[in-house]
Amino acid sequence: MPVTVEVPASTLRCLRVRHEPSEVASVRRAMRDDLLHDPRLAPVADDVAVVTSELVGNAVRHGAPLDGGLLVRWRVGGEGVVVEVVDGGGPSAPGEQPQVEARDADPLDTCGRGLRIVEELSRRWGTSLDADGRRTVWAVVAGAVPAVA
Repeated sequence: MPVTVEVPASTLRCLRVRHEPSEVASVRRAMRDDLLHDPRLAPVADDVAVVTSELVGNAVRHGAPLDGGLLVRWRVGGEGVVVEVVDGGGPSAPGEQPQVEARDADPLDTCGRGLRIVEELSRRWGTSLDADGRRTVWAVVAGAVPAVA
């Protein structure tokens, strides 16, 4: 008889990936697959995957590697699914908060829409910089996620 192990929805999941563009799709698939294992999270799995893709893509494009890679974390809480992408920082001066904001891209631009997408799909999002220069960009995707008991 198979044994079923339930993992509380609030459990933190974490992936360490290379600081390379090819990792964006890998992370998106891994996160979506993980969320689809819990039927309560299926309604938001695609939105969370898109948000994560944008955050990881930006970290690869604009952030420095964190020991050669990136750290991607997610967990489910009362507000929804919280996603965090940690990189080695960017062009900000040490101790200076990164200037990250959504902008409106020209219709002919080939990039520049990512944070606007994150803004639209997330309840809220933001950034932080720790004392060692590591930058975390995070988002909370709400949707149909029920409160965790």
